[in-house]
Amino acid sequence: MTLNELLQLLIVAADDVGRVFDYAEIRTWPPGALDQFRRLRLLRASSAGLMAPCPNCLDAHTEMVTVLDGPDGTRRYFIPCPESLRVEVTAEMCCGWQVDLDALASLIAVSIGLHGAKAVVPGRLWRLGRTKWKDGTRQVLFATRLIDDDASSVVCHVGTHGRDIVLVPHHVPDDRLWPQRVPPVIALSQIASLDANGFALDIAAMAEAVAETDRLNSAKHAIGTDRAGRRILQRAVKAEIKSLVADDALVAAYKQRGSYRKAAEFLSEQTKTNVTKDVVRRAVQRHGGVKEVMQTHDTPSVSRTVASHQRDRATKMSQYGKRPH
Repeated sequence: MTLNELLQLLIVAADDVGRVFDYAEIRTWPPGALDQFRRLRLLRASSAGLMAPCPNCLDAHTEMVTVLDGPDGTRRYFIPCPESLRVEVTAEMCCGWQVDLDALASLIAVSIGLHGAKAVVPGRLWRLGRTKWKDGTRQVLFATRLIDDDASSVVCHVGTHGRDIVLVPHHVPDDRLWPQRVPPVIALSQIASLDANGFALDIAAMAEAVAETDRLNSAKHAIGTDRAGRRILQRAVKAEIKSLVADDALVAAYKQRGSYRKAAEFLSEQTKTNVTKDVVRRAVQRHGGVKEVMQTHDTPSVSRTVASHQRDRATKMSQYGKRPH
């Protein structure tokens, strides 16, 4: 196991409740790893009481430690065992370690150029500060266990406009957790690593994730139900109507009517929109010009072509929630 693989393990553990790394697990880590993560303050001694693995059993079951003072004043440590009844363990074996979430929040803040972390919901949500973003700033937060049943009581402290950047250890919650716009939610397990300077985040990957969420939000909320949204809807419908007379209908009308003007007048009447002769002319030019168009023998029915586009119009407008009149 490398140090970066171990970092990923610790980050995932930050999304667990009371995860403790005991002596049996820590002794499988790379040499010096415990000291390095302690220097980073990423690990702290467990507050859950002394626990130790059984040295006599193959499954190394972990038990609560009982501390007894010997006649000479020396402290001795014992755990219960179903096989040996009581087993003595060393003081070193009694140490358990947990991820220090406050320290992790501070490490994240420093790695993105912010000054510190302020707990909003102790042990669950930290405000890291505002970072420059394009032409403004955005709030950055760190949250844990957003897949727990009480996560809604945590995210109610996050802005509803979708601009706050939320970093989580590993588990990204379902979009339905957010009452309004979904903010960019980024898993540290995807962007965190150790480098020569210590804990680091891939800022480029973080920026890409934020930009992608912004793009999805823009597409999802482009058409609203308010007055501005209705104006957008009307413009979209008008654009669809203008695009209904496609090149094949324009060219077919020109071939049957023999001039740009007559073709435009005919199509205007058929589609109930203003089709100009310049529109017909450009369509003919896109098909190779007058000579090329007139040499083509398979001239479709203009009425049938226009009708098919009117059916397309009904389909497209239904996608906007409107019915054609």
